[in-house]
Amino acid sequence: MRFACEAPARFLVERLTDFLPAAFLVERLAVFFLIVVATDLAPTGWLIARFVITDVIDTMAAALKKVIENLADSADASEAEWSVACRQIVDAALNADELPSIMQSLSALAMPHGSPHANERLRSDRLWSLVLEKLWRATPNLPLRQVVDASLVDRAAQLYHALGAASRSRHHLLRLLAAAGTRPALAAFAELLASDPPRKSDDALLAFVPLFQRPDYPPDAVFPRLLDARHDAAIATAALDLANYLTSSGRAARHPAADRVARLAELLGGLVGRLARLEERPAEFAASPADLNAMVSESIGLIVAIVHALRLIGDASATGKLHQALALGHRRVRTEAAYALASLGDEMGIEVLAEMAAEPVVRSGALAYLSQLGRLDRAPEPYRSPTARAEGDLAARLALPTYFGAPPQSLELIDATRRPWPGCREPADCYLFRYEYRSGERSLSGIGMAGPLVHAFQVDLADLPIDDIYAAYAGWGTEHAQISEIDADQLSPRQQLAWESASQRLIERGYQSPRLIKLGLFLGEEHFVAAAERHGRAGTAIAWGDQVEWHAHASTPRSPSETEIYCIFKGRRLLRAFRAD
Repeated sequence: MRFACEAPARFLVERLTDFLPAAFLVERLAVFFLIVVATDLAPTGWLIARFVITDVIDTMAAALKKVIENLADSADASEAEWSVACRQIVDAALNADELPSIMQSLSALAMPHGSPHANERLRSDRLWSLVLEKLWRATPNLPLRQVVDASLVDRAAQLYHALGAASRSRHHLLRLLAAAGTRPALAAFAELLASDPPRKSDDALLAFVPLFQRPDYPPDAVFPRLLDARHDAAIATAALDLANYLTSSGRAARHPAADRVARLAELLGGLVGRLARLEERPAEFAASPADLNAMVSESIGLIVAIVHALRLIGDASATGKLHQALALGHRRVRTEAAYALASLGDEMGIEVLAEMAAEPVVRSGALAYLSQLGRLDRAPEPYRSPTARAEGDLAARLALPTYFGAPPQSLELIDATRRPWPGCREPADCYLFRYEYRSGERSLSGIGMAGPLVHAFQVDLADLPIDDIYAAYAGWGTEHAQISEIDADQLSPRQQLAWESASQRLIERGYQSPRLIKLGLFLGEEHFVAAAERHGRAGTAIAWGDQVEWHAHASTPRSPSETEIYCIFKGRRLLRAFRAD
């Protein structure tokens, strides 16, 4: 039979592929087509079929509690059946009222079941990551304060311990407790972190996020117990950062660590001494540069948190240890210690802050601190200019771990202009700097931007016209509800069909082997960004409607890729629109 009902069929496929596991989809598609065939595609038949499918979708979003209870029975099944059972966790529905019974079911699931093979599956992080992340992702939409009572908190803590230190998923339970924000939940959060923290500090740090976001929980529910979380430097740093945040924002009338000044000062002295030894004899402490960087970063994070705490507490008895920190070569530590000393009335702090304004990587912070202290005039004039501030902003950004992890050896201004910029009502001061890193005979350079945004691509834009460099940054940094990108493997069925048509047009126009990189959604247009070849050269083709824009790739190392090329494409359009306005 030839089906003429194309639109309803497309509706069906798109709805099902969004919600259902593959095995379930195949089975229900067969049911659907039997209904359609039996009714010969009559309107009534389609309505019945659509009703059935919609009902199937709704019922397939089974209660999470039921899905969890069925997992033990599926643990000895084939890999395909087990995968379907796990996939149902993602699709399951979760109601706030079911959270206590779900936690009870999870506690039962963590107990031994049946064969060793089944127990291995039921203890795996693959399963628990799905289950607990499902709970966590649902929490923003749940009235947690109403359902997270003392018994649920106890079950969550018991499950946390049952999963054990090796678990990479149990930190989601900490996030759930933190997000609940009730006194019992926060007390359990602090106790678990202090007595049995996650093995990986990155997991623990994620659990702190709700505490920086929620404005309504009592700080004394987590402090001072959270300050005892000293098993890991990163966790100790996060605990102090939270205490500092609550104090500086006025949420805590008194710093949670105010009774521990002597202990903080002693810890600061030990860390400063350790960092000094690392600076003098790095080979004795680390087997590789990566290990050394990790040790230094860990120490610096905790030192800065302690320094901020001592400043906020305002106890001058710690000035001796702060002066020790000034002797270190690390520029951020010196800047933060100087600010703490200046806040405590020590004039040496002002002098060091003025000196640190000469260092681009800490210039922005030093100038901000001097301004807060009413002593900005102490910084030399050349370092207070807009260009010097822009240089400092970019140097600090490049030093972040998400960029290069260290400031560049040199920054050279190559353009400064005032121009219309997306998101700015008035023309903005824009700066381009060439940055360079050197290690022995090797070097790495590029062009970064400061001004309305601060960013640096890790490819080299030096061969591009100035306007295209600005376009690259405008395309990268502009946020708009109608501007987004979809990876090639995430296209909907309709978008996949549209790409197949666009791909065929590219081939007909002489572009060889087009391979989709992404789909760009840009103010109502669909841009297919593809890698291809033309006249023997590799490049990027951007296709929309009947139009194609081609960018041949340069043969130099670190030349712009499809990502940066599409940023240029978007940025040109955005900047033209703002110039026209």
